[in-house]
Amino acid sequence: MKDPELDILIKELESQRDMSIAGYDGVLHALAYLLPQTTLPRAENLNKTDAAMLIADEAYPNWSIHIRGRTNARDGHWHCTLRENDSRDSDAAIGSARSPVLAQAVLAGVLRLAMAQKA
Repeated sequence: MKDPELDILIKELESQRDMSIAGYDGVLHALAYLLPQTTLPRAENLNKTDAAMLIADEAYPNWSIHIRGRTNARDGHWHCTLRENDSRDSDAAIGSARSPVLAQAVLAGVLRLAMAQKA
């Protein structure tokens, strides 16, 4: 996979409320490419927050995941940030994303972080 393809997937995760199974299949392939040692669920389960959190937990153990959002915001109200260290601002890479769907915000943050570390 190339960076433009990954950027498109992240934009889809951050902008769409209802992704198709085909869209999640593309996300699954991107995760398998960027995080080959991580156990991944089937594509139809990627829309579940628990599955997204398990991927983040396995790919980045002992990292901090910050999730915040507002119930009255329309689009992109979930924000997810993955950081290696909570107490300092010297992280080599941070995965940050926002989406109308919590699971998609987590997945987009994981993909962004994995891309930054792969570069």
